[in-house]
Amino acid sequence: MNAFRDAHLSLGQLPPGAGGTLTDVPGVRVGHHTIAHGEGATAIRTGVTAIIPPGDPYAEPLPAGAFVLHGHGKALGLWQVLHLGELETPILLTNTLAVPRCADALLTWTLARHPEARSVNPVVLECNDGRLSAIEARPVTEGDALAALGAGAEHVEEGCVGAGTGMVAFGLKSGIGTASRAVGSFTVGALALPNMGRREDLRPPPGLPAPVRASPPNQQGATGSLIVVLATNAPLSPEQLSRLARRASLGAARTGAPATTESGDFTVAFSIGWRIPRGVERIPVDLIADRSPTMGGLYRAAAEATEEAIYSALLAATPLAGRDGQVVPTVVRP
Repeated sequence: MNAFRDAHLSLGQLPPGAGGTLTDVPGVRVGHHTIAHGEGATAIRTGVTAIIPPGDPYAEPLPAGAFVLHGHGKALGLWQVLHLGELETPILLTNTLAVPRCADALLTWTLARHPEARSVNPVVLECNDGRLSAIEARPVTEGDALAALGAGAEHVEEGCVGAGTGMVAFGLKSGIGTASRAVGSFTVGALALPNMGRREDLRPPPGLPAPVRASPPNQQGATGSLIVVLATNAPLSPEQLSRLARRASLGAARTGAPATTESGDFTVAFSIGWRIPRGVERIPVDLIADRSPTMGGLYRAAAEATEEAIYSALLAATPLAGRDGQVVPTVVRP
């Protein structure tokens, strides 16, 4: 289970999936590559996280959607996801200045499998870890991103790993968090990269001690971003997946995420419930009806799983000394 459930906490109305992680959705894998070295002004605390769908996403893209609550971010590939409704590569998460190099890695990864490809839409999302890492040194390489892709596994490590290494949320150490919800025979999984908010914004769930209600002086006005990736095995259309992605913002709001003017709040949602093979004229698929109770349950699942994934990122985080020796406090575990 995730760190949230390991702390004997629960929230919402729906049960978690079998493992309480994004990879409860069959075939989905997550890989991390962490980069942590140096001290002082040049300390590096960053990395890459890969969300890898099952099968061959280039030969048979997955239906996908996205939602942008606030667009102060450097996400890559979302226009094609929004307009064509397809995901044709894994999704990489990293820091703000590493997006192009991660895109190169996805091109290399895809071309190694499909040398005939002449157009590839890499999807890369980011948060800025410049508070704890010398982001301007641009330490992430294409090789680092390929290492994250190669590390894909069913077990999801949370906390200060991969893209979560240098994250700070609500004035507390953050990282990678994950959660899931079951809706009948279907699962919705969430992976969150929280990097936003001040201490006083946080609304802890029942059972989690409230932190000091004010941010330290050097973090007053601290802003940042939130990335959420949703996966499901429910057969949904791209339009439905974009609506599912919107519900992640409801879960984020319950935690106190402020979506400030300097925030990049992006959610990508994809389904493994059916495929879109290249070159086909028609795709026979039985989709879930928009007004069905199941669709309502999936919307609820997206909000609940996102909320829990954000809390789990905080609970899984461990103390870390960043640039200039800065140490951000961790949440008090129950």
